[in-house]
Amino acid sequence: MSGFSPFLKKEFFELYRRRRLLLFSILFVFFGILAPASAKLTPALFKLMSEDFRQQGITIGEVTVSAYNSWEQFFGNLSLQLIVFVVVFSGSVTNEFESSSIVPLLAKGLSRTSLILSKLCCGLCVWTLGYWLSFSVCLGYTRYYWDSSTVPGLYKAALLWWLFSAAVVCVMFLFSCVVRTSVQVMLCTGAAVIVPYLLSAVKPAKRFLPTSLIDAMPLCSNAKNVSEIAPAVIITAVTVLACILLCPFLIRKKSV
Repeated sequence: MSGFSPFLKKEFFELYRRRRLLLFSILFVFFGILAPASAKLTPALFKLMSEDFRQQGITIGEVTVSAYNSWEQFFGNLSLQLIVFVVVFSGSVTNEFESSSIVPLLAKGLSRTSLILSKLCCGLCVWTLGYWLSFSVCLGYTRYYWDSSTVPGLYKAALLWWLFSAAVVCVMFLFSCVVRTSVQVMLCTGAAVIVPYLLSAVKPAKRFLPTSLIDAMPLCSNAKNVSEIAPAVIITAVTVLACILLCPFLIRKKSV
């Protein structure tokens, strides 16, 4: 696997040079703060709007929020963060082939396997660090404002959401080894998420689908056990491993 280390250094240097590391850091911290801030401000917003509601004949009682509401906001916002990540990284591999910038590197003896694994490793590292950064920021603020006993299953819910997101990132790089453009990568990755999400409407199939891992709040409140979606956890983990193994094989067949 000639050239893995140079490729990996190149990936992180490009992210730093284009200030994408800084932008992602700001994005993840922002969403980490946004969740508890939104929950904390909700009662005040309802109080400000109470007069308008009264004029319409609607009476609103006292609104109370808890740590549960903060984490509900956090997990609800994660999909948007993942979409932004996919949009930014969707051209990571395809742009190398479209611009033929990969040719000089391959001519120097660097392997395609090193290329794809370094990009995959970089993508997973950036997403994982960003995800847990956002989680830690939200955790700190939420614990400061509220008692966290209302979310006893928080860590298992967060871990399963991360596993699902890691599978999405791996699937994105898998499609990058097959299709030609970043738009095609985004469309294929989106389809790979939407189709299981639609199939989850069929209850017998839901426990086998990776999208069941992002149903975080029942897990947070212990209303649902991990054992109920164990098949989905296994399938998602296998998907991650399969993508890592298939990417080097597929990238070697991709024409420049």
